Amino acid sequence: MALTVRMSPETERALSRLTKRRKLSRSDVVREAIARYEEAQNEAPAEGPYDAWADVLGIVNLGVRDTGRTTGDQFADLVRADTRRAR
Repeated sequence: MALTVRMSPETERALSRLTKRRKLSRSDVVREAIARYEEAQNEAPAEGPYDAWADVLGIVNLGVRDTGRTTGDQFADLVRADTRRAR
């Protein structure tokens, strides 16, 4: 089956470099790229929002929570206490 693909000049130059370096035809390079892309898609687990942020999520312990005060007030007190200890 024939397929026409429009490419930017940069992409076309990259394809030409690959064909020369690998000593393959343009069609072979494109077929291989599609096969690799499909492999990668099949191997990669479906990511949800948690998976996308898993490396930055964690638990922050600000100590005993006082429900009568806002979190901002409690955090400010913790920073002040750390500043006093550092001096």
